[in-house]
This record gives sequence, C-alpha cells and structure tokens, in this order.
Amino acid sequence: MKKNSLLVVIVFVLVVVYLSYASGSKIFPFSENKYQAVQLISGEIYFGKLSFLPKLKLSQVAFVQTRQGESTTSTPETQLVPLSSLYFAPENEMYLVEKQILWWANLQPESQLVKLLKEMK
Repeated sequence: MKKNSLLVVIVFVLVVVYLSYASGSKIFPFSENKYQAVQLISGEIYFGKLSFLPKLKLSQVAFVQTRQGESTTSTPETQLVPLSSLYFAPENEMYLVEKQILWWANLQPESQLVKLLKEMK
C-alpha cells in the first residue's frame, strides 16, 4: 500500500511541475513568454524563445549579422536576421544539444533587441 501511495505522490508532483512549466510559471528559470540569448561553444549567439520540454529548443530564432559596406572604407552594417531567411529556408526554430550551450540569459522585455524580435515575428 505504501508503494502505491508513493507512486501516486511522485506522479502528482511530476504533473504539477509539468503544468507549471507549461503555464510559464517561475519554477523554471526561463519562460516561453520571455526571449533569451544563447551562446554556443562555437561562439555563435542566437536570440529567441527557449523551451525545455520535450526537447531543448529555441524558437523565433534570430542572430546578428555584420556585412561590409560597398566600399572598403565604409562602416560595417549590423542587422538582426531571422534564421528562416537563410538561403536554405529552415523553419524558424533550432533544436539544441545542452552540451553545446556555453551560456544563456533572459532578455529584459523592454530592451531594443526584444522589440526588434517582436517586430520580426
């Protein structure tokens, strides 16, 4: 009888944790309502919405691209580019391998970067 009660408690706790995550609760350090910056060990930094379940995924993905101007003396142009605009037209989400992530951080909702990401949506 005690094993059954313990199993019920464990299942209940797992369901509560999952539902809390799904609703954007603060149990998890990130929420799908916020945007994050993610740096991979390769040095690339991506911006988007990070989710954990069922797999580690970054959606609404964008990255910063710098292009040299027309002349060699002009200042390089920096722009925020959605992942989906690449020549092979991927969907705008990336599945990540946790070991490849160097760090990630929540972006402040009022930041210029978040405003640009929302406009790209």
